[in-house]
Amino acid sequence: MRRRTFGFLAAALAAPSVARAAWPEKPVTVIVPYPPGGNNDILARLLAPTVEKQIGQPLVIENRGGGGGTIGAGAAARAPADGHTLLFADIGILAIAPHLFARLPYDPDAFAPVVRLTEVSLLVGVPKDSPHRTVADLVAAAKARPDALNFGTPGPGTAGHLATQMLMSLSGTKMTHVPFRGSAPAAQELIAGRIDLLIDGTLLPAVNQGTVRAIAVTGARRSPFTPDLPTVAESGVPGYAFTSWHGVVAPRGVPAEAVQKLNTAFNAALREPAVLERARQLGLPFAGGSAADFATWIQAERQKFGPLVQASGARVE
Repeated sequence: MRRRTFGFLAAALAAPSVARAAWPEKPVTVIVPYPPGGNNDILARLLAPTVEKQIGQPLVIENRGGGGGTIGAGAAARAPADGHTLLFADIGILAIAPHLFARLPYDPDAFAPVVRLTEVSLLVGVPKDSPHRTVADLVAAAKARPDALNFGTPGPGTAGHLATQMLMSLSGTKMTHVPFRGSAPAAQELIAGRIDLLIDGTLLPAVNQGTVRAIAVTGARRSPFTPDLPTVAESGVPGYAFTSWHGVVAPRGVPAEAVQKLNTAFNAALREPAVLERARQLGLPFAGGSAADFATWIQAERQKFGPLVQASGARVE
């Protein structure tokens, strides 16, 4: 692990030895590995205008959903390492999937970190007319009828998948997994009442509109965006704590100049007052920081989730 960690940091920071033209030479493609409507997609479109002004080139956003984000991640990993392709990645792609999937269409170390964007406490959501008004209600129903309740996720290996696996593991319950191709279609099924539970970071607008009922947050502390909602641990599942996060990465070997300019541009976007206000409405607390900080963060998260995935029993063949 020590050698891999050093290699990851080196990939993030090392500059190629050959001469290159000034970056960026053309528009930058941003791969969002989920369908439109999820947090990765929302973040890309929210931050793009400021980043475009900072770097002097447009960002071309491409949604490539499927495989819990792994299909889009694979496409990004295979792209030229010239700084003109970025991936809006997340905890599922960079920290969970390497332990959860038997086979991945990308090397988990095939990316150079650029910047961490968020750290998000997810919402535990149920249909607005659900009989389950608390996590304790949900757990009791799941224990009474194992596998009868179903839970949606944005796909196998995503944060919502593992967050629900952790809930079942710590509460001694079993529910049926219904994977979707992203957060937006999963949320639509929750709104329609066709799934019983969705743990996700995109539900706050639906909660505010009254089309979904939130019963808890997944973090160790209550969220400043929903201070009246208890944590899952407060709701009768001791020891439960789960936060998700998002960040920008590029193919390994990207020029250091591009990484630095992108890091500066995204950090500037995270400080824009209008962007901050929209993020508050969506329940997305921003992070920021250096590329090196993000590299260290990814390694720590990947090591943390290895035992958690194994303990959950989750596995995608």
